[in-house]
Amino acid sequence: MRVIWNILKNLMIVCLVLILSFNIYSLYQRNVKHERFPMAFGYGYAVIASGSMEPALSWGDLVIVQKQAHYQKDQVITFIQEGDTRATTHRIVEQTENQFVTQGDANNTEDPPIVSKQIFGKVVLTIPLVGYGIRFVGSPLGMLLVIGLFLAMFYFDSRKK
Repeated sequence: MRVIWNILKNLMIVCLVLILSFNIYSLYQRNVKHERFPMAFGYGYAVIASGSMEPALSWGDLVIVQKQAHYQKDQVITFIQEGDTRATTHRIVEQTENQFVTQGDANNTEDPPIVSKQIFGKVVLTIPLVGYGIRFVGSPLGMLLVIGLFLAMFYFDSRKK
């Protein structure tokens, strides 16, 4: 039983460190470098915040996006519209020489055309419902909770020895 507890504890510590590290990196990228969509090693993430891509993507899903050299029709991409502050994840429905037209699967109308520089990446992985947790951990209260859990684990571990 003790071995299982140690494995779970170490796994939790690794997860907490990764989450905290990426959140600190994201805060730095957004606030210091003024990046709209922080990406590490060509990958970034977004939390789906509407039902416009139902049934393929649902509210609260976490999508991992990867920067691509080229994008094609029917790919689901994450991009930002001119003048918007939040990223959008929709499907490419039409492609011209230098523009892409996107549309949410559940939407009746197409989005205004975008160009390649507005695209952050293609969705390569979807994790259902995890976005709710990511949003919470990214909040000030969530970060305090993660740091508190991290410190509590070390405190209780040191008291056992």
